[in-house]
Amino acid sequence: MSAEKNMIGEKLKIAETKKPFAGVRKGSMPGMMDRFYKLIEHDEGVPFHLIFGNEPGEGCFIYLGDGIKNLSGVDSQDFTERRFLTMIEEIIPVPEKSPIDIKELRRRIVCGETSEYKVEIRLRTHDGEKKWIRESSIPVRDDVTGNVTGIMGIFHDVSERKSVMAYLEEARLKASESERLKTSFLQNISHEVRTPLNAIVGFSTLLCEPEGSYNRKQEFVNMINLSTGRFLEVMDNIMEISGIEAGTLPVVISDVNPADTLTKVFNIFNSQAASQGIVLDCTIPEQQLVLKTDSFKLSQVMNNLVSNALKFTVSGRVEYGILKKDSFVEFYVRDTGIGIPDEHKQFVFNKFYQVESGSTRRFAGIGLGLSIAKAYVEMLGGKIGFNSVEGSGSTFWFTLPVE
Repeated sequence: MSAEKNMIGEKLKIAETKKPFAGVRKGSMPGMMDRFYKLIEHDEGVPFHLIFGNEPGEGCFIYLGDGIKNLSGVDSQDFTERRFLTMIEEIIPVPEKSPIDIKELRRRIVCGETSEYKVEIRLRTHDGEKKWIRESSIPVRDDVTGNVTGIMGIFHDVSERKSVMAYLEEARLKASESERLKTSFLQNISHEVRTPLNAIVGFSTLLCEPEGSYNRKQEFVNMINLSTGRFLEVMDNIMEISGIEAGTLPVVISDVNPADTLTKVFNIFNSQAASQGIVLDCTIPEQQLVLKTDSFKLSQVMNNLVSNALKFTVSGRVEYGILKKDSFVEFYVRDTGIGIPDEHKQFVFNKFYQVESGSTRRFAGIGLGLSIAKAYVEMLGGKIGFNSVEGSGSTFWFTLPVE
């Protein structure tokens, strides 16, 4: 017999001479303790009594409830401390100040520094399932020497409770984020609507004044047209996202030449790019391509992506084009703008989300352009994504099937 087996055997002999423990699980626990353990098991807990070894993992369970099978996937007679420790993936002490290092914890218990212990443990069971259990235990002392010989306690399966708590926390965060986005949206929409309306009303009033040169009044008309366009863009975005949310927007499939779409986008934004001092470059493939897709939605996606690139590019260039890849095509829009910070990347396609919000933000918009683009691409059977480095620009891309 090995030294380890001899040591465990000696500990079992010692344990059997002590009340209230008469032996391992195979026997019956006498009197009150037996009924107490049965009560714990009736409440779906797993009672245990562990005798410490020289090192963590060398101990011996002299009592272990049969419920350990459901908890860990291992029969009680095969469940050892060493096996238990190998199943542990994460330990969360309750309260947090308790140690998670098993060796340090064992030292504190033996030295009397810890009179009770409670911890939540994530286990990988024998079947590979992930479970959360709560261990609550207290030290057990030798009746003669007063030395701590082990611990006794209860295992409880708290997986369901942890799952519910995680769900509630996620729901709370979503509700909080939703409330924040709603507030930000209301602030932005107020700004984005009132600004062009104020310009329209103001310059219309100036047009009615008899004084003023023709050139001056033509400037007023241009400002009115610009503000009207901005106002209509805001309204169109709100109507589009409402239709997307309601699921009422139809997909109208036709033969579409993507080169025509790219050319129209260039004609729309070239003068804006020039006024900003930005080079707008469009790459149209020599190969003639025809897609079966929705022409309007494709145009809207490209318009939103190019508009977004110009908005966040202070200087440099914005390039866009198309690449043919097997059974699909890839559209891209690349800019030399401010880029996207890492902490904001996961929210880029969220409705109403903007890195900057409030009245001090530098960039106009209500945070719907990218949300609409993503929704339209997915409606057309494609995928959308981006690569970005803060301070070095961004590349947005999306794919569409040829058929």
